[in-house]
Amino acid sequence: MARLINAVSAKSAFAGFSALIAATAVVLTLAAPADAQRNRNNNERSEEEQANRTLSAAVGQQVQTAIEQQDVENWSGMISTLSPLLNTEITPYERSIVLRLRATAYYNQDNLAQATRDFIGVIETGALLQEEANTLRINVGQLYMAQENIDEGIRQFELAIQNGATLNTRLAKMLATAYAQADRYSAGLQYAEQYYREAPNKSIGDFNLMQFYYNQLDRPQDELRVIREGLSAYPGERRSWQNLVSIFARLDREADAFEANKLMYLNGLFEECNEVFRLAQYYSAFDNPYRGARILERAINAGRCEGDVEQLERLGNMWRQAAEFDLAIPVVERLARETGTSEWSLRLAEAHYQLNNYAAAETAFVQAIDRGGLSARENGDAWVLLGTARFQQGELQGALQAFSQGRRFPSSRTQANGWIEFVNSQIDGVERRACQRRAPPAGADR
Repeated sequence: MARLINAVSAKSAFAGFSALIAATAVVLTLAAPADAQRNRNNNERSEEEQANRTLSAAVGQQVQTAIEQQDVENWSGMISTLSPLLNTEITPYERSIVLRLRATAYYNQDNLAQATRDFIGVIETGALLQEEANTLRINVGQLYMAQENIDEGIRQFELAIQNGATLNTRLAKMLATAYAQADRYSAGLQYAEQYYREAPNKSIGDFNLMQFYYNQLDRPQDELRVIREGLSAYPGERRSWQNLVSIFARLDREADAFEANKLMYLNGLFEECNEVFRLAQYYSAFDNPYRGARILERAINAGRCEGDVEQLERLGNMWRQAAEFDLAIPVVERLARETGTSEWSLRLAEAHYQLNNYAAAETAFVQAIDRGGLSARENGDAWVLLGTARFQQGELQGALQAFSQGRRFPSSRTQANGWIEFVNSQIDGVERRACQRRAPPAGADR
């Protein structure tokens, strides 16, 4: 069976993917300066290490001022307070605190490029503990992502892992999202699969992300599995049903695609006319044109479908396919009028002919022939059917004229000649009977 639906493109099938990426917001996980001085048990450090992670009085005073400005969201004031300190002789730890605070101010001013440079400067001081540096690398990676520098974002994430950061579900999702944005699906698959495998209480976006990977890597069976798992968790998710229909069509599983469409319709998940139109096509292809026509007609009458020529053509053809010619006539009549084509005039004539409406059929056949554009076969058939319609109305001479035109076409010549012979015999019979009625009875002159 010819495929009824083209596979949904990656772009249309995953319209929600950009929203998923946008939802992966930059979340800065920063220790406050005071916390940074006590985020390890003091008993675990040497006195020298402790001394290296303290602020001098002069620096501490300026840092305190900056923190107070931060509390009232005075970002410009923070930058003005902190920037001069960077031009003085301060310890690596003090530099890390000043840069971290200034980066936070730039971030809140939406100056992501400068915020990124300051955070990298914090790491480069070497004053951070490994865990702190890794947390900051992950934040920097997110900032690069927000600036659409995807490859550098990925590099920062993976640098954190190389330096001992735990590849947890949150970081796995960041990497999976980043690799997808970079169109590097093979490299990102391990992270996407880890996140999908380990994430509790998956959102529909989590299912979409994994499906997107399998779609891009042309792994339809895995994609189908994820779609089904997503529908098990979110049975009312319309986009997942659309993706299910699409993948069944791509796998040439038309019967399954038809069933999925029916379930969408029965559960009220159709929102667009093209979905109703597609379902009607499926019913027609699976030998139930009557049901398809009823569904499409209902959608047109309700205003869900606008009733354009394409939809009316499908509706008219399905009524004809179902041999419901009385229901087809109003639709086909409208098409013949609105399109002005011989094709629909011919179909209107045929519908009237099937219902023995010979006068209406004759008018429509004449219109179809006069409009032109019919193929040789259609022309021949139209003339023969016109002759038959006239014959049924007792118009024998008109019928002969139509049959004579019909025999000019090879496809209808034999049938037309048969009718001509038959009609002539009928005319001869009528004439003989008339002569017999006019002749005097035998012995009348005696």
